[in-house]
Amino acid sequence: MSKRRICCIVSGIIFVLFVIFMTALILAQVFKPKHPILQTVSSTVDGISTNISLPYEVQLNFTLTLEMLLKNPNVADFEYKTVESLVYYRDTLVGNLTLPSSTLPAKGSVLLPCPLFLQLDKFVANLGDIVQDVLHGKIVMETRAKMPGKITLLGIFKIPLDSISHCNLVLGFPSMVVEDQVCDLKTKL
Repeated sequence: MSKRRICCIVSGIIFVLFVIFMTALILAQVFKPKHPILQTVSSTVDGISTNISLPYEVQLNFTLTLEMLLKNPNVADFEYKTVESLVYYRDTLVGNLTLPSSTLPAKGSVLLPCPLFLQLDKFVANLGDIVQDVLHGKIVMETRAKMPGKITLLGIFKIPLDSISHCNLVLGFPSMVVEDQVCDLKTKL
């Protein structure tokens, strides 16, 4: 074989490998898993209940319905398992909510009403803080949620994806409307 022919074959192989590499790189950027977004849009107080039992035990609870927005920025469907969100007030667990498992379509979103049962007797541990927050008209709460799931690319590849949301909510008092929200979203592959 002549040197010219060998040079053409090697150049052709290098070109084909380069095209395959560039195509894989572009597809990896397009199909790169992004974290699903889980955020609180609004809140309303639905009900207040009390339970008084002897000796001297008083329980005061209220239901806060949060409108949760779940958004899937991926180009593939995101199938998630049951999501449990824990609610803290000044590092004290005061409530939790659970979202049932479902599937978010590619580039889709859904708005879910989520009833949250808050135990006000747990706020009593921070009585001075809650009184101060009420007087200022703002209650700062923290939510931590983990959304385990998987995305399916091209109907073949199943990639496990855990989305972790850590949000600080500022609820106005007495309206209990979300005035501010700062969320830190992380994704684990």
